[in-house]
Amino acid sequence: RLTGWMAHRQPFAFDPAPIEFADHPFRFLNGTPTIPTLYAARPGLEILAQLDMQAVREKSVRQTERLIGWADEFGFPLNTPRNPDQRGGTVIVNIPHAERVTQELLRREILVDYRPGAGIRISPHFYNTDEECDRVMHAIREITT
Repeated sequence: RLTGWMAHRQPFAFDPAPIEFADHPFRFLNGTPTIPTLYAARPGLEILAQLDMQAVREKSVRQTERLIGWADEFGFPLNTPRNPDQRGGTVIVNIPHAERVTQELLRREILVDYRPGAGIRISPHFYNTDEECDRVMHAIREITT
């Protein structure tokens, strides 16, 4: 029942009459888009436009498989599909005290995030090295032993 002006079929008409919803997913928008955020994202999109997306995906699959291999070797349970066709560029390690371990990783300037009920989310990007993937997994092992 509550929606934003961007959900309208013609949002820039600013028609006060009953809303005529857009035919595309914008029909679910609520409020005004965060324009400063969109501008802040532009440099990242410009970098991505210069890359071979197939190569980025191949590297992502390789690095997430590397993380999964370390998790298996160290006995860390996973909340991530093992099939690369079913996962994105994220591996979630579900260990005891994951929130505290995440805080220690952040203190060590290893950027991960914690998801309650899921675990530690590790998301290597196209600019990350294999050594950084190894580093995070070895740090988790060190912190938990």
